[in-house]
Amino acid sequence: MMNYPQVSVLAALVLLLAVSASGCMSQETVVSDERRAQVLAYADPIADNLLSGLNDGNYTIYSRDFDDEMKRAMDKAAFEKTREFITSKIGLYDSRRDPVVTETDELITVTYKAAFEREDGVDLRFVFRKDDESHRLSGLWFTSPMLRG
Repeated sequence: MMNYPQVSVLAALVLLLAVSASGCMSQETVVSDERRAQVLAYADPIADNLLSGLNDGNYTIYSRDFDDEMKRAMDKAAFEKTREFITSKIGLYDSRRDPVVTETDELITVTYKAAFEREDGVDLRFVFRKDDESHRLSGLWFTSPMLRG
């Protein structure tokens, strides 16, 4: 059993490592209005396409804007499982609003609030690499209480 001085030293060490690690990570910041408009000019059509493919069960449309890593991670079989999970929990996609555009040194992220048939306020997070001028999607998350539960 550890005594209190050993626990305090261990806790301080863990805290120091956490603070040091956070200093090495890129900070995510909200972009300017001008940059936001530039990003949404390509992100909105990609979101429209992907969500249309999701609703229609069409993997070709859904994955059209994926980068190579996303295509490997989300093949047709994975898409079908993901689609079944999402639609069984929250239904089909209806609309989105309130895009927030943030960036780090390497990534640009667009987060929308979306309405689905059975849940409103679903976070849709689309991630793009800054160095990819073709604006291929390199990350995608759907987050909501009903999807977690």
